[in-house]
Amino acid sequence: MELVIISTLLFVSVGLLAYQFFVRKLVGNLHLPPEIRGQTDKGAFNFKEILSRSAMFTDRLIVKGNVPLGNLKSKLASAGRPMNVSQFLAFRFLLMVIFPSATLIIFHSKPGLLLIPLGLGYIFPDIWLNNKIKKRQSAILRDLPHIIDLLNICVEAGLDFMVAVHRVIQEFHLCPLIEELKVMTEEIQMGSSRRAALKNLSLRINSAEVTSFVRTLLQADRMGAPISEVLKMQAEEVRFRRFQKGEEMALKAPIKLLAPLLVFILPVVLIIVAGPILIQFVRGGMIKF
Repeated sequence: MELVIISTLLFVSVGLLAYQFFVRKLVGNLHLPPEIRGQTDKGAFNFKEILSRSAMFTDRLIVKGNVPLGNLKSKLASAGRPMNVSQFLAFRFLLMVIFPSATLIIFHSKPGLLLIPLGLGYIFPDIWLNNKIKKRQSAILRDLPHIIDLLNICVEAGLDFMVAVHRVIQEFHLCPLIEELKVMTEEIQMGSSRRAALKNLSLRINSAEVTSFVRTLLQADRMGAPISEVLKMQAEEVRFRRFQKGEEMALKAPIKLLAPLLVFILPVVLIIVAGPILIQFVRGGMIKF
């Protein structure tokens, strides 16, 4: 039992180090523009090429097995499309091969113990993807009030809503929300209606604030309400929600600190304070203060 616990802790530690210095850097660069990725990957290990080659194998499995991939496609879209579905499945397959192999080579583990790294290799891509979605949604919500304010200024100046969107895309710094707005404008240029493009924007980001913003825009467009007033109200509402979320996180902080305090700090304090007393008591000596 002790061997299993020690092997698991060592494997998790090595896996976290590999994630920090290897996987996070390589997979994180997949969504960058080709010219930037080409500069950063000169002389480095081409991780995307390996995923593309492995994706040929996973494509066959998808076609033969009729695997439902709707949920995975929406998650990848919410994460900013760092890779396609085939590459994601190839990434999972490679980790399910690499983790048990590394455990077998490093720790000389028994075949039964390989189920732990095999399971970690299976769930690690989902953990990475969910973490990426949370970070992207947080970045979008951080920039959403500022972009709504800029849209409001452009609309009040007399520009059409879509012209205002183009103007904000040109003037605002590159961020996940600007990338999604670019995708929305490209859909409209390809023939999609503004209503459908806004709905697709809400589905890709999959955030309550953005969904509320898009729904309000669609209702204002249907009812003929002034867009500038709607944008101003939405900016105030998003800021109020973000303020409430900050207060909620601040109230949860003491509760989250309670577990580390009880597990790590309190035992050390008890050992320092009560340790000498217990030693004297065990030895049968007098307790001196």
